[in-house]
Amino acid sequence: MLARRLRVAMRQAMARAVSRAAASALGILAAVTLAGCPGPSYDPARPGIILIVVDTLRADHLGAYGYARGTSPRLDALAAGGAVFDAAWSAAPWTLPSIMSIMTSRYPSNHRVENDGLKLAADIPLLAETLRARGYATGAFVSHVYVSATFGFGRGFETFDDFELSRPGYRLEAGLEPTADAVTDAALRWLKTQRGRPVFLFVHYFDPHWPYDPPAPYRDRFPSRYAGPLDASFDSISKFQDPLVDIPADYRQFLVDRYDGEIAFTDAQIGRLLDGAAAAGRAERAWVVLTGDHGEEFKEHGSMGHGRQLYEESIRVPLVIGRLGAARAAPGGDPVGTDAGSAGRGGVIGRRVAIPVSGIDLFPTIAALSGATPPAGLQGRSLVDLLAGGRTTGGGDPAGAGPPPDRPLVSETVRLNAYRKAIRRDALKLIHSSGEERRELYDLDADPLERRDLSVLRPQECRTLTRALFAEVDILSGGWNLRWSGDGRPHRFQGEIKTTGIIRSLIPIAPGGVKHMVQGGNRMVFDDERQSGENGLTFTTAPYEAEVEFYLLIDGRPLVDRVFLGERRAKPRALPFTLAGDPPSAAAFSRPAHGAGADLGYYLWRIRPAAADQEVVLDDEIRERLRSLGYVN
Repeated sequence: MLARRLRVAMRQAMARAVSRAAASALGILAAVTLAGCPGPSYDPARPGIILIVVDTLRADHLGAYGYARGTSPRLDALAAGGAVFDAAWSAAPWTLPSIMSIMTSRYPSNHRVENDGLKLAADIPLLAETLRARGYATGAFVSHVYVSATFGFGRGFETFDDFELSRPGYRLEAGLEPTADAVTDAALRWLKTQRGRPVFLFVHYFDPHWPYDPPAPYRDRFPSRYAGPLDASFDSISKFQDPLVDIPADYRQFLVDRYDGEIAFTDAQIGRLLDGAAAAGRAERAWVVLTGDHGEEFKEHGSMGHGRQLYEESIRVPLVIGRLGAARAAPGGDPVGTDAGSAGRGGVIGRRVAIPVSGIDLFPTIAALSGATPPAGLQGRSLVDLLAGGRTTGGGDPAGAGPPPDRPLVSETVRLNAYRKAIRRDALKLIHSSGEERRELYDLDADPLERRDLSVLRPQECRTLTRALFAEVDILSGGWNLRWSGDGRPHRFQGEIKTTGIIRSLIPIAPGGVKHMVQGGNRMVFDDERQSGENGLTFTTAPYEAEVEFYLLIDGRPLVDRVFLGERRAKPRALPFTLAGDPPSAAAFSRPAHGAGADLGYYLWRIRPAAADQEVVLDDEIRERLRSLGYVN
């Protein structure tokens, strides 16, 4: 195993050396060529757009956000010459739904790519399609399968390079994701071929994600004293994912050291990317948008990693928007001035924005910067007026057209059966755990680390935010309603529900009472031991058409004559029974009549869908690779 890892590492090192040599030769050739001929001319109405998404990047581990360690000098230089958003949220705490929200300007429950088996529906437009229609050259260079064409990200890109991570026959060895230098090399090679065309360049860096293994110069930048048997791989980290398992302080610090080293390495490659873009003549004619897809947990609230929790360490991400020319400044120096009149926008040097914003805002923002007309159905708001001075902490025009401070923002996850959603309105934040029917309330101004849950002390604000949450996100459309009713005497209601697709949301009708659990993403069991009134569950599946099998018991017995389907109160022929995902009868969408707490039985009907759903994707090999990274149970 060690020998194989060494061989893989040697091949990767050789490939990087060859790639760097080729890039250097191309740079020399380009310099010689440009010295003898005029440079490309750029369309002033269509500035270049460089969108950089860094995987697993916490805002509070960057100098621009107050971190004391020198992890991010190049990003800090970009921030010094641009606009820094201090309260940016990701739409989800893991990669696939979060970046899909960036590319669609829709929350996960709207674009429906909420779990690892789902692909974007063909009728939902993507950012790259909008910019390509505007005449942009579109290129993407991504470093993880969750940002690959497998899930629909490739639409709209003339060049889409996922480094063969989604190809058939994908190998299972850990560490096949390309490192940041390889991604940068590929992006720069593409950029140099575009000459005077306006470009939309999307670059995704995976490096800060576990396993934390920065190259030696950056690993040594933050040396650790830890000398124990564990390393920074998922196998070691996973031992501490259980919130009830404490992590040794020296091992936790070792992980933070390695994580910071990965950030520093990625930061250097971001600098190389921006320098290369400037050298190609785009310095004064391009915008840079840099963000993270989610953060990372180091036991602040008991957990490690990301995907299940919605605390700030998981969903607060950096967001910096500025001119490429400003990013050329040396750290600590004066930023290079930008063309303040370009595209009708003012300068943005050194601006801090406190208004809460979201990844869903990037699509309309980039569309506005490019002069493109955004499609209908976007849930985000353009941030361009905040760049120009509207509604910032540093003054500006309070009547600017940017999003208002009290706009509700949402982050959500169904990852690993978490079924959690968070909503923020101004400084108040509510976390709603559907599977546990639990709520937490925090005041982020007074308690930014979320140490004091105010839900008991401020119940009215909990209710208000809960109503706002359910108004913002689509969690019931196309779902199944299952109710069970006693007859005034206590009965035990148990069941097993299985689907050929994926259970994408789950909400108990009444808090307490029913115990329920989703297993493997496609099987749910429930048990309501002593129910004399009415209770139930609402759940949705993806794709919408997936078949669902029900096995329902009352007091331990399968009573077929006590199961009623739709408004006609049809009865199944046997238990278990299977229902087609798309009921042929309109009666299936209406509630069976019954007296709650008076008529014993199960009552089942479906909610009408808002729109068609997606196909299920991913083969066994890719699932195995995701499992090795800690993404799949």
